[in-house]
Amino acid sequence: MATETPEEKKQKREDKQELQEESDEEPVVRSIQQENDLIECLLKKTDELSSHLAKLQMQFEKTQEENQQLIQQTREDSYKIGFKEGEEKAKNDLNASIDAEKKHLLQSITTIDQTMQQSQGHLETLEKELSAIAVEIAKEVIVKEVEQKSQEVALALAKELLKNIMDATDICMKVNTLDYPFLLQNLKDLPKIKLEPSDAIAKGGVLISSSQGNIDGNLMARYKNLKESVLDNLKV
Repeated sequence: MATETPEEKKQKREDKQELQEESDEEPVVRSIQQENDLIECLLKKTDELSSHLAKLQMQFEKTQEENQQLIQQTREDSYKIGFKEGEEKAKNDLNASIDAEKKHLLQSITTIDQTMQQSQGHLETLEKELSAIAVEIAKEVIVKEVEQKSQEVALALAKELLKNIMDATDICMKVNTLDYPFLLQNLKDLPKIKLEPSDAIAKGGVLISSSQGNIDGNLMARYKNLKESVLDNLKV
């Protein structure tokens, strides 16, 4: 067996050391490579995540915008619906108010009409009563006037009646015996009139006969005719 020289031993040691160093470097290289691969993978994932986040952000903004539009549209639709409902309610309320006012007005008119009819009835009744009272008062006045001033009453009545027959002939006037002297004195300027006293003629009364007919100037007879006329009118 040959003996190694010092140079050979040294060379072996160096070769062995070199192999050992190479063997030690391999794990380090692999570790660095793995780290680089991991970093690259992380960067890739980060890019993908960023891209996804960007898409999500865009989608969120789009969704938010759509929601805002939907909210605005909903508000507008609600406003329109509310406005329409409010307008319809106001219209219905107005119509109801008008109908109520019409009903109240018709009731008022009916009440007024009934009141007027009642008042008219009262007035007609009152008119009849007053007319009857007036006739009775007229009678009392006539009776009193004739009783106190029968001569003056007879003269005034005679003159009034003669106005309508002055063109007639054969005029004969009969008066109460107590009134005769007074009328004879005051009618002396009318010679064509024949004056006669008569107890059949009431005081203050006059009865005229002529070619044109007879005229009864009896005040109570005239009153009776007036009363009958008034009462007949009240019956209509």
